[in-house]
Amino acid sequence: MQTNRRLWISLMMTLPLAACGFQLRGSRSSANLPFSSVHLEIAKNSPIERELRNAILSQGNTAIATDRKSAEITVRVLSERQEKKVLTLNAQGQVREFSLLYRLRFDVIGKENVQIVNDTELALQTFMSYSESQAVAKETEERLIYNDLRADAVSQIMRRLAQIKPEQ
Repeated sequence: MQTNRRLWISLMMTLPLAACGFQLRGSRSSANLPFSSVHLEIAKNSPIERELRNAILSQGNTAIATDRKSAEITVRVLSERQEKKVLTLNAQGQVREFSLLYRLRFDVIGKENVQIVNDTELALQTFMSYSESQAVAKETEERLIYNDLRADAVSQIMRRLAQIKPEQ
C-alpha cells in the first residue's frame, strides 16, 4: 500500500513538468531553415566551414549549393579571429589567467546580391586560468575552448538564418 502511495505522489509531482512545454533546442519545426539551398563562401575544409556545413545539413530540408547562382542565399564569413590576452598576473609576474576571444564576421546575401543580413560581428569571450606546471594540458584546454566558442558562433548564425523570412 505504501509503495502505491509513493508511486502516486511521484506521478502527481512530475505531471506538471510534462506540461511545461520543454523542448530540446532545434526540435521545433520553426527552427528549420526556410531555404532549400544555401551557398557557403568560406575557406574550404576550415573548422568553421565544416561546422556550418554540418549544422545546415542536419536541418534535413536544406542543401548546400556549389555556386552562388543556384542558391537561395549565400552565407559569407568575412573574417574569423582568435585572440588571447593576459588577464591577471601573480606576484612573481607569471600569468594566472587569460582572456580568450573568438570573433567572427559574417553576412548573408540573397539572390541578385540583395543583402539579407548586414555585416555582423559575433564576439564570444571566456576566461581560462593558467599554470606553468600544467602548460601542455592548458594548451589542450585552450584549443577545446576555442572549439566550443566556434560551435556557439555557428549556433548563433543558424538561429539568425532560421529567423529570415524568404522572399515571396
